[in-house]
Amino acid sequence: MHNNKGRADLIVHTDEVIYIFELKLWSAGTPDDAIAQIKAQGYATPYQASSKKVLLIGASFDEEKRNLGEWKVEELMPPQPLRS
Repeated sequence: MHNNKGRADLIVHTDEVIYIFELKLWSAGTPDDAIAQIKAQGYATPYQASSKKVLLIGASFDEEKRNLGEWKVEELMPPQPLRS
């Protein structure tokens, strides 16, 4: 899904979970950088009101080994209602 700030690399919908992936090369960033990008760019915003669990997944690829280097998974917590 596109927004005015770009789009996530991959979004997968299952019956119970929405997975939002951002992929980086090691030379371009870490899994933490990838998750920070998902948050900063608002890629998960359209799914915040979903009844499904939303998982943010940042992954970095090792260019030399041509393999997945590291990954991190973070659950998006639903927004808390405002108290009056």
